[in-house]
Amino acid sequence: MQFQTKALYNFLRFTSCHNKSSRVKKWQIEDLRVLKEKKLFENLKNLNLNMDKEYFLKYANEVDSPEELVDLLAGEKEGESKDQIYLVLFELYRRFLSEKRCISIFADELDHRIFLYDTNQLYNDELLQNSLANLKNILDSNVDFGVDQKEAFKSLLQYLAHDLENFLFDYISDQIDAKNKVYALELIDGFYPYISKNLWFDFLKAKLKALDDISSSNEIIEKILSHLKLKPNLDLQFRILKFMVGLGDRKIFMKTLKQAAEHLKKEEELKSILNILAEFYLRLDRDDLEKKILDIIDQRSKIKSDQALKKQDIDAILQIVS
Repeated sequence: MQFQTKALYNFLRFTSCHNKSSRVKKWQIEDLRVLKEKKLFENLKNLNLNMDKEYFLKYANEVDSPEELVDLLAGEKEGESKDQIYLVLFELYRRFLSEKRCISIFADELDHRIFLYDTNQLYNDELLQNSLANLKNILDSNVDFGVDQKEAFKSLLQYLAHDLENFLFDYISDQIDAKNKVYALELIDGFYPYISKNLWFDFLKAKLKALDDISSSNEIIEKILSHLKLKPNLDLQFRILKFMVGLGDRKIFMKTLKQAAEHLKKEEELKSILNILAEFYLRLDRDDLEKKILDIIDQRSKIKSDQALKKQDIDAILQIVS
């Protein structure tokens, strides 16, 4: 998927926060939100676009988005020069014309709030909740105009730096962990028709159900496993295993483990499943089996994580749990 311009530079800035060695230019990752108005106009002047607030507003009010504005004021520019101008004009547009609704401004604000949430800097969760409510309204409006639900969601992703579907999963999971049951259910039901990873959201339904009705939760997990048998997904199977550790249901845990074991390819995957298995036996107070698993982990400690597995490696684990 190709990013729209603002989403691309947001992506560079967000990833540079986690990877300080990334090779990017300062202007590409600068947080313009923290700059004063005077500095922003100075930046434009240094880019050979001399204007003040009055001049800016005169032209900004003639267009419906910062993208249209940069075409109007710097249409002859190309490459990095145009992108630098665009980023400054975007920030000014965001500050002075926030009442104008356009998708890039909305997506930028959603990206910003997701970043703050992920980095534990969002001090008012209501801001993010408002953005998600607006997101749902935008998607619903597109559907009202005849756009397919999943296409409506997919078309929005080009404006976002974050993986929206993964974020929604993690955020809803956090709501369930915090026992915000009503809001979690609202988000699951609201976004379920739009997302593509429906099995992951089915897992969220199971996790939510487990707060009140373990039996119903297990039924959902069983249905998910039936789908995964036809189309395996190790990441989801690992999530289910970790979830089942907490519930302590041996039957479903072992069924999931054996199903996942059939598709292990690398040493790191085997070690992941061994650690989950050790945790499961610890919860069941099976110290003998926990020790066996920990011994295997210790014996394999020097094996490289990307080394391919042999069938006997997996068989040895299955023999312990059989």
